[in-house]
Amino acid sequence: MALIRRLPWHGAAWAALRPLHAREVHALLLHGPAGIGKKSLALDFAQSLLCESPDAQGHACDACGGCILVLSGNHPDLRIVVPDAMADLRGPEAPVEETADGESESEDGVLSLSNEAREGGKKASREIRIEQVRALADFFGVSTHRGGARVIVLAPAESLNQASANALLKMLEEPPSATRFVLVSDSPDDVLPTIRSRCVLQRVAAPDRAVALQWLREQGVGDPDEQLAAAGGAPLAVMEESERQLDEATRSGLLALLARGTSLPAAEVAAGVPRTLPLPAAITLFQRWGWDLLAYRVAERVRYHPRHKASIARIAAASTAEGLLGWLRALGQMRATSDHPLNARLIVEAALFSYLEALQGARSGT
Repeated sequence: MALIRRLPWHGAAWAALRPLHAREVHALLLHGPAGIGKKSLALDFAQSLLCESPDAQGHACDACGGCILVLSGNHPDLRIVVPDAMADLRGPEAPVEETADGESESEDGVLSLSNEAREGGKKASREIRIEQVRALADFFGVSTHRGGARVIVLAPAESLNQASANALLKMLEEPPSATRFVLVSDSPDDVLPTIRSRCVLQRVAAPDRAVALQWLREQGVGDPDEQLAAAGGAPLAVMEESERQLDEATRSGLLALLARGTSLPAAEVAAGVPRTLPLPAAITLFQRWGWDLLAYRVAERVRYHPRHKASIARIAAASTAEGLLGWLRALGQMRATSDHPLNARLIVEAALFSYLEALQGARSGT
């Protein structure tokens, strides 16, 4: 389970969890901004509950039999309930038995899509389905490993649909003995209120900027200041985006085109766009540029591209809010089709031509 890692900004949250552990609180809801590692913290806490030799701070030892089972994804007293779209959080795949409808049931009783279903174009669910919650009943029906605790990590809690939320609620109202529920949520207001009321809520704070920047540098992230700003201060969002973002040469090239504003000749647009590039990432880059232009017009602030503040100030001064909003609306329509197998280069060229039209319209007063 590569997700389990002790992130340097979780110290305060961990200190708050220790007395809850001592009180044997049966249901906990970790909540806070997205992209700060709440799921990592939940899994780390779950491992500590199953560890046979925790250290003085309550952290798991990573060496005992319980820890080895958790880290290998095979602990018999741990269940991780997530949507199929987040199946990588479950750890190594257990053997599965396929059912007639293209779904499969693993040894831990968690339903997921079979490979054939995925290859056939069926999208992985983003909801936690009632079958996944009901499968926990079998888990509760057997004795725990070595007489220890039984732990369920469920994330994100807001992905429970109405049926699965009601099924979980019954379990929280009458929890089995020696069982701990650790729920995670980016948006606790979207969690069923009766579920919230049966959990101890623990907020996980976003990291201090300096701590987040240092951590990103240690991960080898280039230009962490700008990337952290673009991710709204969420370091794990930076890491996730880095896996699907533009390479540095392409990103720099597109930003150079945008920074020229109305001085960019239309004839140079096609020459400046690579033959292949990830379309969603390119559209996101353009949208953030547009938002920075609007923000500078309104409050002389730049969020996403602080290194290009001078160019943004110059272009914003010569643009109109109406023109920029029109360009952003066009980008939104392009974004809606960005997951389809269209010619990415042509779409990016169209976005740049739309940008020029918006700026040139302001200059001509139209």
